[in-house]
Amino acid sequence: MALFQRGNTWWYDFTGPDGRRVRASAKTSNKQLAIKLEAKVRLDSFNLHAMGIALDRPFKDAVEYYLEIKRNNRTIVEYGKQLAWLQEQFKGVPLQKIDEDRIVRSILKKHKEGATNATCNRYLAVLRATLRAAHLRKWILRVPAFKLFAEPKERVRWLTDDEVTRLLEACPPKWRGMIRVSLATGLRQSNVTAMRWEWVDLDRSTLCVPGEFFKNGKDFAIPLSDDAVAAIRESLGDHPTFVFADDNGKPFGKIRSKAWKDTLARAEIENLRWHDLRHTWASRMTQAGVPTQALQRLGGWETAAMVNKYAHHNVETLRQFVDAKGQPEPTSHLRHTGVQRRLRLVG
Repeated sequence: MALFQRGNTWWYDFTGPDGRRVRASAKTSNKQLAIKLEAKVRLDSFNLHAMGIALDRPFKDAVEYYLEIKRNNRTIVEYGKQLAWLQEQFKGVPLQKIDEDRIVRSILKKHKEGATNATCNRYLAVLRATLRAAHLRKWILRVPAFKLFAEPKERVRWLTDDEVTRLLEACPPKWRGMIRVSLATGLRQSNVTAMRWEWVDLDRSTLCVPGEFFKNGKDFAIPLSDDAVAAIRESLGDHPTFVFADDNGKPFGKIRSKAWKDTLARAEIENLRWHDLRHTWASRMTQAGVPTQALQRLGGWETAAMVNKYAHHNVETLRQFVDAKGQPEPTSHLRHTGVQRRLRLVG
C-alpha cells in the first residue's frame, strides 16, 4: 500500500522508477493532502530518473560551475564572496532540497546581520543565477520561486553650479582633472581613475574604453567635450600609462572615503557621493534638451528606462510644445455633433 498511517500521521511508501524505495512521512493527518503529496513525490521521482538528475548533488557543484562560467566577469570576486556565504547556509543540503522556505530562512539571517534590502537582493540575484545555470545542466528540475526585498527608489542628487565651484576649490589639486572629466562625460569613478592614454584621442576629441572594463563586455566610445579635453591635456606627462596620477606619480585606485568626506567638509557640501557627479552630468544634459536616445548612448545605459529618472529635469524643454501653433479651429471638432447647427439657431 502506498499510503499508511502511524498514529495520526500519514506516510507514503513506494518503489521509484530507479528501483529505490521511497518512504517518508507526509507530515499531515489529512489523507487528501497526503495523497497529493505522494503523487507529487512520485512525479518528481519519475522526472528525476528520466532526466538523469542526481538526488544528492551538492550545492557546491552548482557554485563551482557558475563561478567557472563567470570567471571573466568583472564582478567575479563579489560573486565569490556572496556564494561562499550562501554555501555555508546550504552546507550538506542537496540542490534538490533547496526550496523557497530554505532560501527565505537563509536570507533573513543576512538581513538580521544588518544587510540592507539592496544587499540581500544581490545575494538572492546571484543565487537565482546559480540555480538557473544548474537547471540548464539538468541538475535540478526547476528553479525555486522567491521574491526579492522591496528597495527604495534610487536617489538622484546633483550639484548646483555654486557647489561645483566649491568642490573644485576644496578638492586636492590632483583630483580636479578627474572631477572635471566626470562632470563633462558622466563616466563612473572607476573608468576615470583607470583611464589610459591609449583610450584617448585628443586630436579627434574621442574616448574609447575597452569592453573588459564594463559589465556587458562591450567597447564604449564617446566624443569628448572641450572641457574634458582641456582637463585631460593638463595631465600630460604625469604618468606614462594612466591619464590621472597622484602626487607620488602613481595611478589612482578607488577614492578613499575619508579623503572624500574631508573634501566635502571643506567645500561645505552635504549628502554627495562621487557617483553623483554622473547624476549631475545627466541632469544637465537633460535640462539642455538632449534626446533620451542620445543620452542613453552617451551614458552607456542598457535601457531607456534607466535614463527616465532624470525626466523631471526636462519639464522646461517641453514648454515649446505646449504653445505650439497650428491648433484646429475652435468649432472644427464639433462638426459632427450637431452643436454648430444649434449655435447658429441660437444666434
